[in-house]
Amino acid sequence: MIFVLIVSAAMGGLTWLLGWWGVAVAAAIVGFVFSEYGGGGWRVALAAAIAWGVLLAADGLLGPFGMVSTTLAGVMQMPAAVLVLLTLVFPALLAWSAATLVADARRLVSVRRRTRTR
Repeated sequence: MIFVLIVSAAMGGLTWLLGWWGVAVAAAIVGFVFSEYGGGGWRVALAAAIAWGVLLAADGLLGPFGMVSTTLAGVMQMPAAVLVLLTLVFPALLAWSAATLVADARRLVSVRRRTRTR
């Protein structure tokens, strides 16, 4: 659980600095570092959803979240709850794919290096 909280804090900070690219950057770093363990996969996805959930909650307390979500949901013709759910699914899928892709690429490169040296 500590892993998820640390990665979540990093993703929240990088999202604040880099936008949604922060999720991909943090997930790629975690995937690289933890490539022997599969890159974190679902734990990185959970961390991304938590990070964006906290950012949404902060915006709800400090910003015009209610007005924006209601207006956007009306334009997209869907309930506001679905819009919030999709907002949390996006970083989760992005983080899972980035961490898994980088971890698998690193393992593939290390396997090729080992077979060349033999």
